[in-house]
Amino acid sequence: MSEPRYVIIHGHFYQPPRESPWTGLISPEPGAAPFPNWNERILSECYTANAHAHTMEGTVVHVRNNYESLNFDIGPTLALWLQVHGKAAYRAMVRGDLLSRERSGGHGNAISQAYNHSILPLLDARSRSLQIAWGVEDFVYRFGRRPLGMWLPECAVDADTLVAVADADLRFIILAPQQGHYSGEHAESRAAGPFMWTGGGRSVAIFRFDREMSATISFGEGLDDGARLSEWIAATALALPEGSALMLATDGETFGHHKKTGAAELARAFLMLSRRDDVIVTNCEQYLAEHGSHGAFSIDSASSWSCAHGVERWRSDCGCRMDPSTGQGWRTPLRAAMDLVNDHVWAVYDRFAPELVKDPQGALSSAIRLMIDSNPAVHEEFFTRFKVTGEVTRERLLRLFEMVRAGQAALTSCAWFFDDFGGPEGRVALRWAARAVELAAELAPSIENELLQRLRQIHSNRHDVGDAATLYLSLKTREARGRV
Repeated sequence: MSEPRYVIIHGHFYQPPRESPWTGLISPEPGAAPFPNWNERILSECYTANAHAHTMEGTVVHVRNNYESLNFDIGPTLALWLQVHGKAAYRAMVRGDLLSRERSGGHGNAISQAYNHSILPLLDARSRSLQIAWGVEDFVYRFGRRPLGMWLPECAVDADTLVAVADADLRFIILAPQQGHYSGEHAESRAAGPFMWTGGGRSVAIFRFDREMSATISFGEGLDDGARLSEWIAATALALPEGSALMLATDGETFGHHKKTGAAELARAFLMLSRRDDVIVTNCEQYLAEHGSHGAFSIDSASSWSCAHGVERWRSDCGCRMDPSTGQGWRTPLRAAMDLVNDHVWAVYDRFAPELVKDPQGALSSAIRLMIDSNPAVHEEFFTRFKVTGEVTRERLLRLFEMVRAGQAALTSCAWFFDDFGGPEGRVALRWAARAVELAAELAPSIENELLQRLRQIHSNRHDVGDAATLYLSLKTREARGRV
């Protein structure tokens, strides 16, 4: 009897931090109507819909928690919002991972994500390591275990990023077929691998998703009929060598938000596949544990799954855009402005944190737990572990942690992805930059005048927006009014 083939379907669930850095509230977003903001709309259409996806089979109604079958990651900034505003969906995600571990010998469906969805190859080494450390820490808090894999934002990767992933004791990531060189027994097929990257005594397994099938699900008719999708998946998987895995990966919001019946049709596909013996739905952790790697991976330069020019979409006018009538000359100076903010944040932290804690970098790597977990016992354990005494000292250190988080949030990738910085995503970066500058100014001379000089040179494609300095100041003014 031949060995079955395996199928891994991955959903990348993520939203940028839309909340005000000052109040924690999301301003009204008219484009999300009839919902007050995009988080609420996508919660209804996708996150909750996948928690109890309904499908009909004759007169029988099947209700399925898709997170029990879907390999998935959830962006920490989204998870923080869901924990309060989308509790049913949040619990379904956590339960989906727990049940998959019980079913799969301890190997769960959930994997971690770098914290702020910034493009890791474009970060300085320190920020890159911090993004990974915070992503791991957030995952441990939510799922009660250390992650084995990590979703890299936009699948953006280079050799330095792979080293940082390995140094964090993460065993695998997910990439697109064009992102490097795959070799070995399964390299010429559509198999996911995994393929092993090695360098400097370190190693990371690379799962390769099928780009054609993933794109058809995301942008084509792949999710129109779950039964037909299951047949297509099975036929493709059975054409692979015995024991191989076929992997599909897409934004999790495809299942219900981008594709309105996506959650139900995904549930139908999982139901149909569960009735087969020749094709088995699994997750990355289980497949890697039971089958190991099937080849090698190497990379020459930085790459991503959503830019044909490597990672230029997040720092230059590379031509990647949705509206061909727009220009993205604003990307490079906006990147430089946000780097200015983040560099200043690091300088302020390095100057003042050593007065407050003996291990400033170690404390910072663990500090995200204090910002997502209000449990007093957790805070007390942290301060005891890092020997931080006195209420004034603790409060000053917490302000420094908040400053670093704001600086990191200003580099969220979404600000550069779309055609203009004047949309909701660019406003996220500018608000968090303003907050970082404000917190840094509590201890050191402000850089806001220099920042504004740079922002005045950045012009929007939209006449109603003008330059980035005008938008930055209007956002600050609006936030100030909201706090009165």
